[in-house]
Amino acid sequence: MGLKNAVGDLLHMIVSPFVMAGLTMLELPLLLLTFGMESSISGLPPATSMKEGGKGGQQFKIDVIQADDLKPETLRKYVKNSEPVIIKNCPSKMFDTLTNYAPEIPKGTPTDKLLIDQFTLPSLGALSTWIKEYVGKPVVYMARFSGGYKGGYAHIDSFPSYNFYYVRRGKKKVYIVPRQYNSLINFGSGYDSIFVKEDDPNSQGKLKWLETIPGYWTFEVEKGDVLLFNNSACIHKFMNVTHNPEIFTMRLASRDASPLTLWNDCFNWTGAKYFTSIFLNPKTSVRDTASIEGTPT
Repeated sequence: MGLKNAVGDLLHMIVSPFVMAGLTMLELPLLLLTFGMESSISGLPPATSMKEGGKGGQQFKIDVIQADDLKPETLRKYVKNSEPVIIKNCPSKMFDTLTNYAPEIPKGTPTDKLLIDQFTLPSLGALSTWIKEYVGKPVVYMARFSGGYKGGYAHIDSFPSYNFYYVRRGKKKVYIVPRQYNSLINFGSGYDSIFVKEDDPNSQGKLKWLETIPGYWTFEVEKGDVLLFNNSACIHKFMNVTHNPEIFTMRLASRDASPLTLWNDCFNWTGAKYFTSIFLNPKTSVRDTASIEGTPT
């Protein structure tokens, strides 16, 4: 076991610099193309509205679409605008393939923590086909989240991607912030995200920072729902309403990310080591959501 661990550590040390270089080479050009400017979602108050006497902390209503009424051009418009949308009543059969990505949790695993199973380039059959047809983007990474944790930090994820978020079990309370308000937030730097410093991962009672911005979306998602949103540009926070929910987050290839998270990813050694561990050791991992480094949803 000692030799195996030593070899694993050595391999990790060798691969991590290449991962950091690869991420930087991929994301630095995207950062330069944005000129450090954040895009805006139309139809919402501008970031300057509070300085002009506008009210802070407004709750915006998220659009809900029935899958039967869905057209690709409709869904792609939401994606283009980085506007979140809930899709209800998707054909349940196309999610059957996720059973192959729901391994039994190892005995002795803590029950009050966030449990993560991660998969690079998963083979999802009809589900991948549906996503490519309606969203126009391929699935490059997938994670399964479960466990008895309460919630996580409000954050923006590392690595440019768009989130196809499927609730397989349970219910969650969600907060999403329009990307044009990112400049109003005090962020900390994490290894797989940038996170809101004033937030509390385990409480809904410390959301005063939401009153410092013009507004946000807040809603619940439940079993069978799909939430589609730009996780690499919009702050998002999830709190568990039911015990031990199970969700699958499918990250779709994208070039549309906040310049703030692109900057955080470039030359991020800690992040490179974390992503390397995903590639080299994709078993069920346990994460403490109270970590100041931030946490996924």
